[in-house]
Amino acid sequence: MKTKKSLTLLAAAALLLAPLPRAYSADSDIGMDGAAFMKIPTGSPRVQALGNNGVSLVEGGEAMNVNPAGIASAQMREASFSYLSWIQDYSGQYMSYVHPIGQSVIGVNLAYYGIKDFDVRDTEGKPQYGADVKVRNGYASISIAKGFFLEKFLVGVSAKEVLEDNYTTEYKNLVFDMGAVLRLGRKLSLGWAAQNMSGKKHQVVKVNRLGGAFAFNPFVTLALEQKSYSDRKGRLGGGVELNLPEELLQVGRVALRAGYSPSDSMGKNMTDKTLDSFGLNDVSGWSFGVGLYSAQALGYGIGFDYTLAPYGALGKASQMALRFQF
Repeated sequence: MKTKKSLTLLAAAALLLAPLPRAYSADSDIGMDGAAFMKIPTGSPRVQALGNNGVSLVEGGEAMNVNPAGIASAQMREASFSYLSWIQDYSGQYMSYVHPIGQSVIGVNLAYYGIKDFDVRDTEGKPQYGADVKVRNGYASISIAKGFFLEKFLVGVSAKEVLEDNYTTEYKNLVFDMGAVLRLGRKLSLGWAAQNMSGKKHQVVKVNRLGGAFAFNPFVTLALEQKSYSDRKGRLGGGVELNLPEELLQVGRVALRAGYSPSDSMGKNMTDKTLDSFGLNDVSGWSFGVGLYSAQALGYGIGFDYTLAPYGALGKASQMALRFQF
């Protein structure tokens, strides 16, 4: 029993990125609700690079786990695949597909994440056999969205089955997402999303997003977003995206991104060579990314996105995604 309790605490610490339980720190990132992995912007390195902000910007397959209304902007069929490498050896894959049908767009996605081969210890710190210990998390969802008023107002809903298996306990919950995007002219867009609603109390963390984005010109876009969670205080974050248009480069569009959301201090990392090379050993809360997109490659639209997010002593998280429009 001691081993199982110790394992549960290790899994929570790995997933929630916080040094202390909420009971000891009211502003900590750690929460008391389950399925905390649903806070991660899986499937969207772009949103992750913007500091987990982008409820008014997401489009296509990357939108389904952030704001389902975003898939309504899809003009072509799109398939995407992403790989997430989180801290403490937590990793997994995300796949999505969106398909315009008449005036609406439908989408489906599947995500699966986990950890294997824990360093399991009892409450006295003694190593325990843990080769068979596994943590499995995932979800599958179906979304439908529609645009109104010449695509100025987008709405979308999702139904999602969430799995959380932390070795000692397994939960399955049906939850729902809903969202909207309002585009005011060519420069300003506003977005709202409510995620993981109607789940069993405390088994799936609920997330509310409210934000906006302003494009100063075709090259610079600023995003701001307030995120609130059912298990901790909300926080305001932001990000900036710099775009080099395809017309200038002739081969594709390049986007450089950076974002910030307030975070607890995670200490200083002494082992990661990548973080040391970029001087990010003691940085947390920031994220950085790059995106490449070409409409000319092989006659299809092809995009690649990558994000790096440092977490101090805990290491780094990264996510990469490929998408194809046809």
